[in-house]
Amino acid sequence: MQPAHRPLLLGFVALCALSGCDLTSPWGSSSSGTAYGSASVTDNTGGTGKTGGSATSPVGGVGTESSTTGTDDTVVATASSVSVSVEVGSSQITSITFTSSDGLAITGFGITGTLGVLPAGWSGPSTFTCKLVMAGSACVLDLTYAPTALGSGSLVVNYEYVDNASLSKAPGGSVTIAYQAIAQNNAVATAMPSGQINAAVGRGTQSVSVNFTSDSSNAVLDQALTDLTITTDLGSLPPGWSSASPAFSCAIVTTGNGCQLMLSYAPTAAGRGVLGLSYTYVDDSGAARSGTLNIPYATTSSNNVVATASPAGQIEAVEKTGSQAVAVAFNTDDGRSASGLILTSNLSALPAGWHSSATSFTCASIGTGNGCELPLTYAPAALGSGMLRLDYAYSDDAGNQQTGTLNVPYTATTNDNVVATPSPTGQITAVVGQGSQPGQGTQPVAVTFTTDDTRLATALQITSDLTLLPSGWSAPSAFTCTTVSTGGGCQLDLAYTPTVYTAPGTLVLGYSYKNNAGQTKTGSIDIPYRALTDDTITGTLSPSSPLAVIIGSPTAPTPVTVTFVTDDGEPAIGIPSTSNALTITSGLNSLPPGWTASSTFGCLTVSDGTTCQLPLSYQPTQVTNGAQILTLGYSYVNDAGYGNTGTVMISYRAMSDNSVLGAPNPSSVLDVASGGGTATVVVSFTTSDGNPASMLALSPLPSGIGWSVTSPSTCAMVGGSATCQLSLSYLPAAPTGGVQTLTLGYQYINNAGQSGSGSLAIQYSAT
Repeated sequence: MQPAHRPLLLGFVALCALSGCDLTSPWGSSSSGTAYGSASVTDNTGGTGKTGGSATSPVGGVGTESSTTGTDDTVVATASSVSVSVEVGSSQITSITFTSSDGLAITGFGITGTLGVLPAGWSGPSTFTCKLVMAGSACVLDLTYAPTALGSGSLVVNYEYVDNASLSKAPGGSVTIAYQAIAQNNAVATAMPSGQINAAVGRGTQSVSVNFTSDSSNAVLDQALTDLTITTDLGSLPPGWSSASPAFSCAIVTTGNGCQLMLSYAPTAAGRGVLGLSYTYVDDSGAARSGTLNIPYATTSSNNVVATASPAGQIEAVEKTGSQAVAVAFNTDDGRSASGLILTSNLSALPAGWHSSATSFTCASIGTGNGCELPLTYAPAALGSGMLRLDYAYSDDAGNQQTGTLNVPYTATTNDNVVATPSPTGQITAVVGQGSQPGQGTQPVAVTFTTDDTRLATALQITSDLTLLPSGWSAPSAFTCTTVSTGGGCQLDLAYTPTVYTAPGTLVLGYSYKNNAGQTKTGSIDIPYRALTDDTITGTLSPSSPLAVIIGSPTAPTPVTVTFVTDDGEPAIGIPSTSNALTITSGLNSLPPGWTASSTFGCLTVSDGTTCQLPLSYQPTQVTNGAQILTLGYSYVNDAGYGNTGTVMISYRAMSDNSVLGAPNPSSVLDVASGGGTATVVVSFTTSDGNPASMLALSPLPSGIGWSVTSPSTCAMVGGSATCQLSLSYLPAAPTGGVQTLTLGYQYINNAGQSGSGSLAIQYSAT
C-alpha cells in the first residue's frame, strides 16, 4: 500500500468497525474470516493469522514481540462509578469506558466471560466487542443495575485485546464495580459527553456537563434529594480542567430538575488521567450520603470534533402536547478543519419520542460554526426518560480516523398544577376572647399543597406577605417547599385567634411554583373566616309590658309580639345549621285564659330586627285579679355555638270600664226634730259590675246647713271584696221649712284605671 492511501484505509476500517462490516477484506467484503476470537486478519502487506495472540500483524509484523512494530500499549477501563447504590425498584446505568493507554489503535477487544449471566439486578448486552479502541469514547459498555430486593456484591468485568504491537493480551485486564441495593433513593452523576474526554494541547477546549439526578423510577413515589454539594475543590482541578464556578451546590435534586455543573477541559500540556468529583447529599429518608463520578480524560495530538446539543443539559418536553427542538452542532475543538463526518447511529431507530427529518447525516468538512448541525425533535407521547446516544466518526486534520459520542439525557414532563387544600374546609370560625388554646378560641388551619397529577413540582413559595395577615391570623413569616407532590409533605400551618369582633372576611394567599414541566406558575387560595361572639339572646315586647286590656274594647284580640335579638347584633345560628337556633321550651302549651299562640315556635337564626318574632294575642273575657305574669321559657345556640336558656315575662291584666254607685241608709226622707239631737246617714258605695274600683273620695259638703262627715271621707277600694261605707251626721239648727235635698258628690278611679265621678241625693227636713 502506498503511504498516501493509508489514512483512507484507516478511516474505512474505523467506519466498518462502528457499522459492523467485515474487516477480513480490505474493502469490507465477505471472506473466510469468522467472528471475534477466530477471525482471520489480512492486509495488503501479506501478514495473516488469528486474533488473540497468534494473529499476524496487519502492519506487516510477524506476530512475535522481537519483530513487531507499534507500541506495547494497554486498554484502560474507567467506570463512571466504582461503587453503585441503587434504590430497590429503580435503576442506574453505569458506563465503562475503554481507551488506549497511549491513544493508538488497539484491536480485537472483547469482554471475556458471559455477560448474559450477570449478578442479580444487573443487565447488559449478551456480548460486547470493539474492533478499535483508541483515544475516543466510542468503546463504552453500558450496564444497568435495577435491583428488586436488598443486597450487595461486586461485579467483575474481564476483557482481552490485541495491543498496538499486535500482541495478544489474554487476559487483558478487569474492572470491579461494587454495588448495593438500598431502600433510599440516590443521586446519580452523569457526564456529557460520556467516555473519555479528549482535547488537543493548546488548541482545543472540550465542554463537559455533569448532571445530577435522582435514580427513582417511580414518579408517584419520587421524593427529592436535597443539599447536594460538590466536595472536590473546584479551584484545584487537574491541569487543563476548570469550573464555571468555584463552588457548586443544589438545594434539590430530582429527575431532570436542572442540577448541572459545567466544566471545561483545555489542556496546555500532554497528559491523561481520571477526574474524580466527590459529592454529598441528603436522601429522602434524611440520611447523609456521598458519591463520586470518574471522568477519564486525555490530550490528543490532533484536533477533535465535539458534538454539543442545544439546549444544553437534560431535554424536557410535555407529554402528548409538548415539543422541543434540539440542534446538535459538530465543531472542532481547535478551530482547524476535520473532514468526512458521518453519524453512525441509526436515525430511523431513535428512542421513543425522538424524531429526525433525515435518515442519515454527514458533513464533508467540519470547522467552528460552519453549519454542521443535525436538527432533532423531542415530542414524547407518554411519560418516560432516558439517554439519547449519538455516535459519529470523522477524519481529523492529520487524516487519522476518530470517533466520538454525544449523550443527551431527556425526560417527558407534565404541565401540572399545584392545588392548595385547607383543613378544615369551609368558613373558619373562632370565638372572640376565649383563650389561645385550640377549641377555646384558636382555630388551627392546615393548608396542604399537592400536585393535581401526583408528579413533582418544585420551588413553591408563598408570595403573599405572611406578616400582614388580617386581624386574628398568625403564620410563619415565610413559607417555602423545595418539592411538592402528594401527601402532607408541603403544609402551611395557620391559626385564627380573634381578640375583637370583626366583620366576616376572606384570607387570600398567593403562591408560585415550578411545575413538572419546569414552567413557573402561580395560584391562590381563599379561606373565608368569621369571628364568633359568646352573645346572649333576649326577648322584647311590643306593646311593652305591663299589658292592660279593657274587656270588650276593642272587640278584636290585642296582638302582642315578642322579638328575640342578640345583645351584640351578631347572628346566632343552630349547630348544625338545620336545627333551630332558638326554641320556646315552656309556656305555650298552657296559656292563661284569653291568650292564644301557636303551640310550638322556633327560629333558624337570631340576630337583630325582625328575623325572629313570636306572635301572641290577648282577648280576655273576665277581669283578672290585678296584674298577672305570663312566663315563656326558651333555649338557644348563640353565635359561638354555645347552648343557653332564657325567659320572657309578660305582665298583663284584664279590666272593665265600670262605675261607682252610692246608696244612703236610710233611703227615705230624714226627718229630724229641731233641737232633738243628731241624725246619722250611712252611704254604701259599690261598683256597677262588682269589679273593684279605687281611690274613692267625697266632695266637700256645703257649710252652714248642719251636715258633716263623721267618718273618713275616702275609700281605697270599692267593690270586689272591699266594703266602702261612709257616715254623715245631721244636726239641724233651725227648722228647714220643708224637705230639703243634700247632693253628695264623689270621685274615683274605675277598674280600667280611668277617673270617674258621681253623686247621690239625700232628702232631709228639720221640724
